[in-house]
Amino acid sequence: MKETKLLSPTAIFLLGINSIIGSGIFLLAGKIYQDAGTLSLLAILFAGLSIFVIAFSYANMSKIYPENGGAFVYAKETFGRFPGFVIGSITWLLGVVTLATEVSALLTALKMIFPNLATRPIGLLVILLLGVISYFGTSIIAGLDNITSFVKLLIVVVFVGTCVWLVRGENFTTLSVLTESSSAGHHAVSGFLSAYGTIFFFFTGFSFLPVNAEKMKNPAKNLPKMMAIVMLTCITVYLVIQTITIGSLGANLPATIVPAATAFSKVVGGIGIPLFVIAICVSIFGVIVATTFNTPTILASLAESHEDVPMIVAKTNHFGTATWAIFLTTLGAMGLFLSGNYVFLSGLTVFMSFVQYLSTGLANIKKKFVWIGVGTVIFSLVLLTSFTLNVLLFGVSILLLLVVIYFIVKLDDEEREKWLQERGKNHG
Repeated sequence: MKETKLLSPTAIFLLGINSIIGSGIFLLAGKIYQDAGTLSLLAILFAGLSIFVIAFSYANMSKIYPENGGAFVYAKETFGRFPGFVIGSITWLLGVVTLATEVSALLTALKMIFPNLATRPIGLLVILLLGVISYFGTSIIAGLDNITSFVKLLIVVVFVGTCVWLVRGENFTTLSVLTESSSAGHHAVSGFLSAYGTIFFFFTGFSFLPVNAEKMKNPAKNLPKMMAIVMLTCITVYLVIQTITIGSLGANLPATIVPAATAFSKVVGGIGIPLFVIAICVSIFGVIVATTFNTPTILASLAESHEDVPMIVAKTNHFGTATWAIFLTTLGAMGLFLSGNYVFLSGLTVFMSFVQYLSTGLANIKKKFVWIGVGTVIFSLVLLTSFTLNVLLFGVSILLLLVVIYFIVKLDDEEREKWLQERGKNHG
């Protein structure tokens, strides 16, 4: 049997960077500044340190349960079938929401070049076409991942190198969180918490690291160390980018769709905006393609594991892909795409992540990783206070729907078992 090639520490680092750094810091910089002003820098630091703790709760559990599945496996093995079904479904839905969010991000960025772009029909068409492509299966994803990794790193390096000279100290002199939050109908604390919650969206991709623990060389040693390096790197990148956008644009930061592109254009001229936006779109499209191909696999895996998901969902076609899993993922992403804008969808992504964080924190406590578990639970509950009412209601409705589905399926299973027992007695 051919031995599987394991990931080196360098490969782990690149996987982490590519999984975490996405559209958020470029498209939501204005929102977190509007919520918290210059204190958005402090919100980035606090959110990053919170995620740092949560990431290590995942690392702890991955040492006990190194198989694929992440939070789903931890919940199922620690608490049983019902939590396993809910968290497993949330894991799949997180992929569905991420797909809808990143398509929305792509079109939001393009609106800076094409203000009259018809985003809804184009977004639905993009999701549908990607679903069709994933039905046939393709190796394009590996090549795109490498290209977008390079583009992503290039964007950061070019932006920092060209725009750092635009920073002006006077743009940091006013703690605009007090005035701007009030004008937006928020108090200073709620504005800071809103920014804190939004920034969690910047880090949601970290879960790819512990989920892939079994593919790493000596995960017990390398995973915690590389996770620390990856998280510190991402926190630093986000702080630098937000500092430069505030320093170069100041109070005008929320007025532009892609603040970094506006700052870049101050250096290179009018061509700077389309160049920067296109580069961001290439990076976002790589995330979209990866999510399109990976998310149906999660649902099919749940069916194969008999987690109250019908086996037909895992049935593959002659291209080797799971037809029903792809159909449900595509349909779900299209519906969610229509449910709200990029800001709403990014908040919903964080809500789905919150459910996983909370369950993983509780699993840590049960497995005697008390301090890291308690820290994860506390940060998860603080995150709960940052959601808008719309996101909270939508997310809770999904959870209640999953509970109803579980008990309907469970009752069906019990009735089927009784029928089989009766049939056996009669034939006996």
